[in-house]
Amino acid sequence: MSTDDYRDSHKSSGGHYDQTIFSSPFDAFMDKQEARALTWALSRFFPDGVPRYLDFACGTGRITQRVEPSAKESVGVDVSETMLAVARGKCPGTRFVCADITREDLDLGLFDLVTSFRFFGNAQDDLRSSVLSAINRRLRPGGYLIINNHRNPQSFLGIASQSTAEGKQLDLSHAKLKALLRRHGFEIAFQRAIGFWIFRFRLTTTGILESAPANWLECAFAHSWFAPFSPDALIVARKIGGAGG
Repeated sequence: MSTDDYRDSHKSSGGHYDQTIFSSPFDAFMDKQEARALTWALSRFFPDGVPRYLDFACGTGRITQRVEPSAKESVGVDVSETMLAVARGKCPGTRFVCADITREDLDLGLFDLVTSFRFFGNAQDDLRSSVLSAINRRLRPGGYLIINNHRNPQSFLGIASQSTAEGKQLDLSHAKLKALLRRHGFEIAFQRAIGFWIFRFRLTTTGILESAPANWLECAFAHSWFAPFSPDALIVARKIGGAGG
């Protein structure tokens, strides 16, 4: 894992982030499956809508814009003003704040739902802990945190990439993430595997990922059993009682 602070990684990326981050067929496929899993999770855990919603490290609003229609009040937080400039154009009903809530004691109130996507797999250990503590303090007891882990070293693709520089940086296994959540006052309420069946990089072409068999395999291997061995997973964690971070 890099020793660099992930806080600084995208501060000037707003103008080109959307064009580059999901430019590959694999990343586009993961994005589509994350959206499907998130929609299902919202319908299950918030069938009547989300009273107060916070998107942490919201970036350009990719996840914010998917939850905003279900939220009575929507807030996005990120340390990059360039990213937030893009997000504001996508999500006119959301209040966006440029701040680091791990270092600033902002009075944002308590939330019923917090999301944070494409963050924990990239961040260093101390930042992961700081963020979970900050999120816990801002969640109501019994509130939910929905995240994903898109850099699992124990997935088939993670194992296959261990000889590469990027592969050597993969360190957030499903077991490690589960322990981290528990340590900061969360329990997993639901998890959905994404991409478990993609066991070789040759399966990440547009022709395969956009095929009918790919959709069938995604449904067949979405069960929580496969999450510890999938290259991506959606995780719904519930704040335990009044536990603090």
